[in-house]
Amino acid sequence: MRISMIETDGSVQKTGAIMRQVAKLYATDMAPYASLSILEVYDRIKSLPFRPDPVDLETVQRPFYTMNQTGLGGDCDDKAVCLAAYCNLQSIPYKFVALRRPDKKELHHVACEVYINGKWIFADPTYGFNTFGREPVYAERVYI
Repeated sequence: MRISMIETDGSVQKTGAIMRQVAKLYATDMAPYASLSILEVYDRIKSLPFRPDPVDLETVQRPFYTMNQTGLGGDCDDKAVCLAAYCNLQSIPYKFVALRRPDKKELHHVACEVYINGKWIFADPTYGFNTFGREPVYAERVYI
């Protein structure tokens, strides 16, 4: 079944499971970028405008729609799925990490860590000002 997006129940673990599933199932959506390095793909993803999910709806969409800006979203989970799908395509180990800021009660952001040259590197392509490898300033990290 080819789908554009999946609505989640909003729970962090459930969303993480769906993100892994979508990144694996639609890894070939990132095939047009297969000749690019991970840094080039990261920069391409972070250059996409941030587009939040509709109000009161948590969605995860396949990379094709995020990369082409044709779906409902383009928020942190959608961009992380694009990077993870590229990693699946290139056989680069990755993991999703949910985060919260010190002034927040709930986990509210998600990014990736990628395994390159023998170490895990934080990679958050959500916003244009982010830098590959810059450690987050969040209070809590949970691998999902």
